[in-house]
Amino acid sequence: MFKAAIVVTGDGAELQNLLDSVFFGEIPGFELAAVVVTEPDSYALKRCEALRVPSYVVDSSIFPNAATFTRALTAKLLDLDVTGALLVSVEPEPGESFYRVFSGRCVCLRLKRAGDTLTASVLLADADGSEARRFGRASAEIPPRSGRAVARRAIVAAGAGELLTNAVKSYMSDYHG
Repeated sequence: MFKAAIVVTGDGAELQNLLDSVFFGEIPGFELAAVVVTEPDSYALKRCEALRVPSYVVDSSIFPNAATFTRALTAKLLDLDVTGALLVSVEPEPGESFYRVFSGRCVCLRLKRAGDTLTASVLLADADGSEARRFGRASAEIPPRSGRAVARRAIVAAGAGELLTNAVKSYMSDYHG
């Protein structure tokens, strides 16, 4: 059994497809232990509550820098005794020490905005946080100067949630099948 925690920034829209797949038992050998959000008012908390998934907050805004946030996030996941982690659009990006702990066991959905295009890439992170394997990417055109919520809805509509779910299924099949 691969016991994972999902860490998410934002409303969790990219994560809903994965939560549905977990709820319906569509990912053999995968156990969702918890969801950790980085914003205390995140709608992702309501998504978890609806599915009775334990959820926790590691509020990134209370830490003075990325290093202390990384230590707190790592400690939370270690306290949950998870095998691996799924990072969904996490801001700020955890530091290298996080990836060393979960090397080869961390699937990440990362967003990158370039002009009017938002791209979601799903990858397996190496020990330094770099890409060990790419599962795929999806892109969406977004209106100029649009806010985070509009951009996130556009990338979900472009298939980011399905991309994440398929990456987790592939990871489970390839590495833990």
